Amino acid sequence: MGDLARINTNIAALKSFQTLTDINSRLVKAQEHISTGKSVNRASDSPSDYYITRTLEKDIKALKRKNDNIERGINFLQTNDSRLAQVANILIEMSDLANQANSIAVTSAEKQAIQQDLEQLRMEVENILESGVSVRLYAGFTLGGLENVSLTGNLTQNALSTLNINGTNVNVTGSQADLQTTIDNIDAALDVVLRDEERLGSYISRLEVEYEVNDVENLNLKASLSSIQDADLAEEQLELTKLNILQQSSLSMMAQANSAPQSIMMLFG
Repeated sequence: MGDLARINTNIAALKSFQTLTDINSRLVKAQEHISTGKSVNRASDSPSDYYITRTLEKDIKALKRKNDNIERGINFLQTNDSRLAQVANILIEMSDLANQANSIAVTSAEKQAIQQDLEQLRMEVENILESGVSVRLYAGFTLGGLENVSLTGNLTQNALSTLNINGTNVNVTGSQADLQTTIDNIDAALDVVLRDEERLGSYISRLEVEYEVNDVENLNLKASLSSIQDADLAEEQLELTKLNILQQSSLSMMAQANSAPQSIMMLFG
């Protein structure tokens, strides 16, 4: 009669219970995979895969943070570039006024009026440079892939002295030599501003390229993470269905194994 006659230890029932326990453990894992969408939720699921996925997650977040910083840097540079563009527009207007004064048809009174306009425009340029354009651009900075770069000007003291424009060298009411010097000074100042704008544009272009490169790398890292971590929901659902059936079968077999020893009682009838 084999195991059937062993009343004290029901081996068949214990085997059924062991099988049921294993099925329940697999069932819980399958349910977890479906609920989280991940096949690797903890180190015990797959130690090597868990290590790789956590490292990939760190790299993905680092790239995201790097691109956030680059985006802020681009905005910073674009803001300052727009202010330099305002200065350039004013300097172009000043150049036009100075050249307008460079005519024998312009009277002294008209030159005085032009001089007043130039002075107001000069003060506006000074205001934009000293309060609107960041000193950090001229003191050197680190941003994204740009290291220790600075522009050609110097805003730490008198901003306009670098641009060679001040109250003494912008004068259209004096001699012809003074007038020509004024035109030359304004043109030289415009050249400085345009060169700074050019460098800002090159910085922005470089950062935009780096942003795009990081975006591509970030996508590739996410693809790698997905291939390791993400669960195949269709496969997991099939596994869950199979385990549910096996669970019911195991319960039925364990019930039969528990009741089988009762047949021994017939020997004592």
